[in-house]
Amino acid sequence: MKRVLAAAFIAAAGRFLLPSLLEAQAATPLRPPASAVSEVAIVSPPADTPAFGTIEVAAEVRGAAPRKVEFWFNGIKVGDLSRPPWKFTIDTGEENIQRRLRVVAIDAAGQRREAEIVLPAVQVDDELDLPLQQLYITATRDEPAGAPVSDLKRRDFDVFDMGTKQELVTFEHGDIPLTAALLIDSSWSMHGPPLRSALAGAHSFAAGMAELDEAMLLLFSDRVLYHTPWTADPEELLAGLDDAEALGGSAVNDHLFLALQLLEKRQGRRVVVLLSDGVDVESLLAAAQVNEIAVRSQALIYWIRASAEPFDLLQRSAWRNVVEHSAEIRQLAATVEASGGRRIDIQRYEDAEGAFQQILTELRQQYVLGYYPKRTRHDGEWHPIRVEVEPRGVLLRTREGYFDD
Repeated sequence: MKRVLAAAFIAAAGRFLLPSLLEAQAATPLRPPASAVSEVAIVSPPADTPAFGTIEVAAEVRGAAPRKVEFWFNGIKVGDLSRPPWKFTIDTGEENIQRRLRVVAIDAAGQRREAEIVLPAVQVDDELDLPLQQLYITATRDEPAGAPVSDLKRRDFDVFDMGTKQELVTFEHGDIPLTAALLIDSSWSMHGPPLRSALAGAHSFAAGMAELDEAMLLLFSDRVLYHTPWTADPEELLAGLDDAEALGGSAVNDHLFLALQLLEKRQGRRVVVLLSDGVDVESLLAAAQVNEIAVRSQALIYWIRASAEPFDLLQRSAWRNVVEHSAEIRQLAATVEASGGRRIDIQRYEDAEGAFQQILTELRQQYVLGYYPKRTRHDGEWHPIRVEVEPRGVLLRTREGYFDD
């Protein structure tokens, strides 16, 4: 993309215009009107520095306040702002490629000033796989229990990978774009008002999404009953569901596996929100098999459990006996916790909307830490992760580790 250069030209007033007047005009520098933007610059990230994942682009505008500032990534407009600070979060992906960032400031008269930088790919002699590890961290206080902590800085965190302290290369906090798969168990036990309450909760989640967020909705029983495309429109997410019915048995494991597979093809912070009592009588996959997929994914899993009953289930099916069903639901809970997500138990389906809102609020307050592991062999070894924080009384929740595949 070529840089657009602003140039001022003085037109001759006529063939008889005195040369001295032309010289005087040429010697006088042209000044933008007082209402014009004089210059725009990209102050962060630094030019000629490789970048991966989610980054914050910060611009500085000199002269009059612009009507709006547009942010472009690789030739595509990704958003605009109408008031300072001129900062915008962009998910640049994880590929080792060149990236172009452009900022356009437009003043009240429609005049444009632009700035562009190039973030190069990492130059290596041999092909090098840079496994950027990103940790999505929820920070809360132990007193009062569960209160969010929103004032932590990069220097407050220490990350240990296999016991070795790592150097953080990215640090973000706040409204970081997310991609969410909303899974709603629509088996026979959800017939009537429970399903309507669950759909209202999904709608409230979608209504609270930010501009760069996206979600898809999947209703399941022993099969997929309904699913939407990925969208940022809450109305599109629930379009055509007025007559949705609950029927059939439940296959939680199979459809949680499906959601994780769908998310693997998406960018950004990936999230599964599952609403189900967790009782699975139809899945071909065991919970332990789904756990193997989940630990290789960076997706967070949240489970809205529509039950306050203990995990010791008096449940039998063609696939499993009572003991095996109890073990399955415990494994599901362990998978959720290991992903860095959490379980929210509700006693009434009317509480589903509040649970969806809790999850969305938590996601909005997360910290994202990125680092390149100092020890990488691609040998499939398990890398346990430990994160410490300097202030006392702060509890952290994130995934437990990853396989070095």
